[in-house]
Amino acid sequence: MLSPKSEASRLLGLRLRERRLALALNQEDVALRAGLNVSNYARIDRGRGNPTMYTLIRVAAVLQLEISELVAGLDVEQLPPTRDSYLAIEFRRSQEGLRRLDQGQAAGLTP
Repeated sequence: MLSPKSEASRLLGLRLRERRLALALNQEDVALRAGLNVSNYARIDRGRGNPTMYTLIRVAAVLQLEISELVAGLDVEQLPPTRDSYLAIEFRRSQEGLRRLDQGQAAGLTP
């Protein structure tokens, strides 16, 4: 069995599965009622998926939950690392540096 994509995915899947089983529903029941592909829902239920907000809202409605109950306590430390950990201020500085470089080239100051 594949491991979860992240701790957040694992916890979300666990919450979905527990609620689904408490309501005596199978994965197909939830998926069909939520208008989802069964295999896509199954991935989320197993902690392997990354559902959109719309999907979470639909699934929460089927499981008679508030979406907040599904995501409560999840935080950035439980997510997989990003490819580029980039702060907004770093992005802005890099953009300003590029702008200065472009202005210098336009003025003939840089090659």
